[in-house]
Amino acid sequence: MMKLRPFVLASVLAATATAGSASATDYSVLRKDDRMHAELLSASIAYLIDENCPTLRLRKLRLLNKAFSLRRHAVSLGFTTKEVMAYVDSKAEQDRFRAIAEPMLAKRGAKEGDEESYCVIGREEMEKGTFTGSLLTKR
Repeated sequence: MMKLRPFVLASVLAATATAGSASATDYSVLRKDDRMHAELLSASIAYLIDENCPTLRLRKLRLLNKAFSLRRHAVSLGFTTKEVMAYVDSKAEQDRFRAIAEPMLAKRGAKEGDEESYCVIGREEMEKGTFTGSLLTKR
């Protein structure tokens, strides 16, 4: 199974959060929120494409802009910036999104060790103008 570095969006959100330790917070609202789920999943897919396709890369400034917007959304749901950072930085949440993203990519033809299979999906996402595609660009 491919290894996923710490989730990029988590790093971006962590960089924008205030220092401090995470509290024991119920994140079920964030897990069930359609926007949070869709955007974090899309970012996970884009990250996996970036990791496996040598001709595409993440658009880090675009990702940062999307992260700020998503953080504002989570805050509007009643969470603090620190809580949002703890949620997306959580190993359990990263594993949960990877467990969703990897089979989705495999269903579309991505194969571990086959770089082009990831590139094909990335180019399709870019051509369709999806959220995932908006986070990718040619190297």
